[in-house]
Amino acid sequence: MDMKILFGSVVYQAAEKYLDDFFSSIDKQIMKDFSVLLLDDDMDLRMLRKRLLQYSFHVDVIHVQGKTPVQLRIELIRKAKQEGADLLVLGDCDDFFSNSRVVDITNTYVNYPEYTFFYNELKNEDGMKVMPELPKYVNNFKEIGEYNFLGLSNTALNINNISFEFIDSLEEYYFNIFDWYLFSRLLLDGKCGKKVERCSTIYRLHENNIAGIQGLNNKNIKREIEIKKKHYESLRKNNIYYEEKYEQYQKENYSVLKRKSKYYWWNLLKSMN
Repeated sequence: MDMKILFGSVVYQAAEKYLDDFFSSIDKQIMKDFSVLLLDDDMDLRMLRKRLLQYSFHVDVIHVQGKTPVQLRIELIRKAKQEGADLLVLGDCDDFFSNSRVVDITNTYVNYPEYTFFYNELKNEDGMKVMPELPKYVNNFKEIGEYNFLGLSNTALNINNISFEFIDSLEEYYFNIFDWYLFSRLLLDGKCGKKVERCSTIYRLHENNIAGIQGLNNKNIKREIEIKKKHYESLRKNNIYYEEKYEQYQKENYSVLKRKSKYYWWNLLKSMN
């Protein structure tokens, strides 16, 4: 099957200390028939290109000025569409990946081209799953209504199933929780996702993540409340479900989940019905 596969990311100076692990894990992918597309935020391009010379993958670095972090990620999807990519494998530059990630995602895409996005396990640096169990399929926007497991580091997009019109419509988004918004919008449009087995993204959880650090405490609860309110507000016009959720959180109509295991911000809380 003749197809074009891109591995895409936005690189930025604050993640500089993680880039060697990021580039090395891309270079170690079992499958080699893909290109890397990097959008630069604020890096020294000369030094970045010099740094990339030690790796074997083909890479294009595009410097984009005057864009917010969200706009850069929208531009990444747009560039993939403009370049005729069939599949865009996404990865944050402060994370790294199992060696079979690209080939496992590609094989799933080939076998299930009707799906618009694919997702794999997130693990921490100790090899433990970040989420206890990911569903095999995601078919309805309500499945990620209360929390999100679809990030820009453990997913891939079937670009053939995404139009330029849809990409352009993402520009209206004005908060910073873009991954949750993106996949909610895709699901609202009737698109579906499938889990990719075996491979994983090694997710570095640190305070600079929007998710923050793990633990059931007042700081993380407040963080989740604010994130959810912004998320529901951004989607209020798309479906009454989000209007109702927004009103619940505005009225502080929610409960704290008490769990034995440690989880992250996306499921410390659950709205009351």
